[in-house]
Amino acid sequence: MQIIPRAPAAAVLALSLALGACVAQRADETAMVPTAIAPLPPGNPYRGAVSGVESTGGKETSPLLYSQIGDAEFKAALRSALLLAGAYSASGRYMLSAAIEDVRQPMFGADMTVEITVLYRLEDRSGTTRWERRIVSRHTAKFGEAMMGAERLRYAKEGAARENIASFLRALGAEARAGGVAGVS
Repeated sequence: MQIIPRAPAAAVLALSLALGACVAQRADETAMVPTAIAPLPPGNPYRGAVSGVESTGGKETSPLLYSQIGDAEFKAALRSALLLAGAYSASGRYMLSAAIEDVRQPMFGADMTVEITVLYRLEDRSGTTRWERRIVSRHTAKFGEAMMGAERLRYAKEGAARENIASFLRALGAEARAGGVAGVS
């Protein structure tokens, strides 16, 4: 009878935990919602003006690769932000489309910076573009935030998306204060 050596239970457990920690997780939509959103004041032309949100250009996360920002997650974060700002309403006159055009990310590193470019477009019910803006944002996740690189990369992506959405809301508010096109349609 041949005796087959068995790995110590502690070694098997450690290997399982290490491999499990390497599994990439999708970006969390709640982590992409800006934490400080000022509600739009009464009389703002965008208050209750957005009735639908569409997101394109996102990618699904492969557990064996690295975290991605999916369309469903970005759309949910954007819708939540619009609700908090008071811009979303079932009877709004605009449809918002957000196209994730580019995500730049490092392959590895201690501090990880991600840059995301999103094209936002508001269209009225006839399909006419009433407002459009391309927004680029960056976020750096520091080494101390997470030991695993895949987790730091996810934090950096979520932060870049959060800042992008916040910049979109600021641009929309500034345009409304300046009497932008969407405010007069």
